Amino acid sequence: MEKVEHPWSLDTDELRRALTCDTETGLDAADAKRRLQESGSNTITEFKKISFFKILLEELKEPLIVVTILIGILYSIWGQIGDTIMIICLILLVTLVEVYTEFKAKKSMEALKKLAAPTTWVIRNGKPDEIPAAEVVPGDLMILKSGVRVSADVRIVTSQGLEVDESQLTGESMGVGKDERPIPQETGLNDRTNMIHMGSVILKGNGTGIAVRTGMDTELGRIAGLTQEASDPKTPMQKSTLHLTKNLIGLAVIFTIAIPILGFFRGLPLQDMILTGLSLALATIPEELPIIMTMLLGFGAIQLAGKHVLIRRTKAAETLGSVTIIATDKTGTLTENKMSIESWTAENEKQLFTIGVLMADVSVDHEGNFLGDPMDKTVVEQAGLLGLERTALLKEYTLMEDAGFDGAKKIFLMRYDHAGTPVDLIKGAPESVFALSKPDPDLETRLNNSIKSGFRTIAAGFKSPSEEKYTIAGLISFDDPIREEVKPAIREFSSAGVRVMMITGDHAGTAARVADEAGITVDTVLTGEEIRGMSSEALCDAVSRCNVFARITPEEKLRIVTALHENGEVVAVTGDGINDAPALKAADIGISFGIAGTDVAKEASDMILANDDFTALVDAIKEGRRLYENMFKCIMYTLASKIGLVFMLLIPILLDVPLPFAPIQIIIMELFMDLFASTSFVVEPAESDLLKQKPRDPGEKFMNKKMISGIFTGSLTLIAVVLFVYFFSWFTTGDLGAAQTYAFVAWLFCHVLLAMNMRTSRVPLIRVGYFSSKAMNIWVIGVIVFLLLVLNVPFFIEYLKLSQVGLLPVVGIVLLSFAATYWIEIRKLLRVKKGGAGGSGSLV
Repeated sequence: MEKVEHPWSLDTDELRRALTCDTETGLDAADAKRRLQESGSNTITEFKKISFFKILLEELKEPLIVVTILIGILYSIWGQIGDTIMIICLILLVTLVEVYTEFKAKKSMEALKKLAAPTTWVIRNGKPDEIPAAEVVPGDLMILKSGVRVSADVRIVTSQGLEVDESQLTGESMGVGKDERPIPQETGLNDRTNMIHMGSVILKGNGTGIAVRTGMDTELGRIAGLTQEASDPKTPMQKSTLHLTKNLIGLAVIFTIAIPILGFFRGLPLQDMILTGLSLALATIPEELPIIMTMLLGFGAIQLAGKHVLIRRTKAAETLGSVTIIATDKTGTLTENKMSIESWTAENEKQLFTIGVLMADVSVDHEGNFLGDPMDKTVVEQAGLLGLERTALLKEYTLMEDAGFDGAKKIFLMRYDHAGTPVDLIKGAPESVFALSKPDPDLETRLNNSIKSGFRTIAAGFKSPSEEKYTIAGLISFDDPIREEVKPAIREFSSAGVRVMMITGDHAGTAARVADEAGITVDTVLTGEEIRGMSSEALCDAVSRCNVFARITPEEKLRIVTALHENGEVVAVTGDGINDAPALKAADIGISFGIAGTDVAKEASDMILANDDFTALVDAIKEGRRLYENMFKCIMYTLASKIGLVFMLLIPILLDVPLPFAPIQIIIMELFMDLFASTSFVVEPAESDLLKQKPRDPGEKFMNKKMISGIFTGSLTLIAVVLFVYFFSWFTTGDLGAAQTYAFVAWLFCHVLLAMNMRTSRVPLIRVGYFSSKAMNIWVIGVIVFLLLVLNVPFFIEYLKLSQVGLLPVVGIVLLSFAATYWIEIRKLLRVKKGGAGGSGSLV
């Protein structure tokens, strides 16, 4: 497809012929598909392609994996070459399994990112169609409206009061007026008043335009050049995990060196001690922790996507568990956004609804249904019932100028020509309309009554251009019912320790009524006017008590979020408009809406509610808490196992007793147990009482007292069971092979049973179901099958340096392991009996 040179200098007909397109019906789907193949994807930033082998290569380059493989090679100096091959194969197998899991998670997250990528509205086949921005092609007829971030270089075809922010391209911070008139070829980039370039944001007005450049052919693409999407920065939990991993490596090195030295001085063979030290290093280096973190975040994002919550930035999945306040708007979030007219002033109703229809931001789809602002749709429909058809009115009145929406005053201004006479129209917030209009005490009284009743009310007026003041035509009051599911959701937030506050641009009376119906505590309503007169200290005090804010501007919303942060709150903010972007960016988690949200709001947010359903936030917060709890349990269990193993080797050396495990047993046990343990904790469902716990303190250290206590008691349990079995067998029979075999069996079963008990931290397993976890069940079956093989097949018995033992002792060891780890379950049962599971998240 040939590029159109100097599109700003062409008139509409020349542009249409040059691009072989229609400026009214747009392209048809088949033509658009063909053009996409020719022009390529409309992207500047490309998503990184996820490759299994690339991830594998990255993991194999990781210091932890490199060190693990080097230790396996060093093992061959004193050990058998067969053992070394086995060790290397096991390391690679475990790495492959974990890399595959990470690959699946990243692929899923890549798909979710593409779902959350920007969309845009075009006209195709004669009707509006929302498509991914990446699929815009030259010749597409694009719909331009307030709040849209333009996704191509566009030549304007029609315009009504268009004003555009071009700062991303030109550096000009002020809005620039745009129209469709051709301009000279030599006009510079900053003065092309009939072009809107990719990345620009439409501040006011509406219109249509033809995409003339896409992707790397745009001005933004020419300047930026091809770039790769930056990787998400590490989340605080990932950073904590990496820091913990480094500390564990140091601990592993100390014990790996100390145990061979102590063994040597105790007279044990140096070669055996070095092999044991190397095996211990392989077992204790936590190479799986970073991968587990990626798997958890990926799995969490996938779970949320199934509930229509799209994670745009990884930090959101983690931060959700710490949210203490949700600051939500009203219309379309708590309410159905299905406006019905409650009442209107009837004296001049035809004049009132004529203005309403002429200023309505609606369009008509191919089936004749109105699309656009819910209030405007309702006005147009009611006008039709009064005999005022929109089509007829738009023939009688000709639009001359559309000044768009004034966000500060919350009004719309337009100028129409009626039979050769210009008329200025105004519509919007009553206080702003009244301020610009002739006094009307009767309407002011009616307005006050409507506001006290809690209904959303707009005013409309008119004047000739020569007049200074408008004449108020009347008032229209609307009702927007609360969503049925909102009240139960707010109750759940309350029980979860999350406070819900409403921040709206609506009147105080309406805000109070809606908040009360939704179940939000309404002690007082704070208005924007009151906030403007407050100091920062006074506002911090006010937001700690007030839950409902009315007549709030974007600047005031930002101040509220800032004050909440100063109070130590973790804030999630919802928003859908271009004016919500500052607050969305300032929040700990910015949440936009997939349907009603503007491009700017989506871009500023960390998370998107794909179906605009406020109640999906309940699932989101639950998933955020599940993610953190599972990571906490997984690391606590993993460290308990590793530290337990260290002391199982250290104590016999100090007591001058042979070691309970052969080096090859240590390696096989730990590598396989780590793999299955990490998988089972990643997919573990949330505990049933999770939303009854208080939000996690984000300032609390990951390695806190609860973690340390859980590691200590868990490792002590393992040590006690395994060494009791080993010492009892060794001192009663003197048969080292049998004693090591019994210790091996005790280690495996105690390992699994400890994990099973650590699955929940508050809810007893008797309520959850002992065998409710599929991953855990597979693990248990795998351990049983593994033991049947290694205890009965001569090759495995010899290779793993085990002995054949009777069934009865093995059953006794299993029962002992069960009894010794069941104290955790008894503790949970006692806590529940005392009147609550508590919110500690700890096992002790």
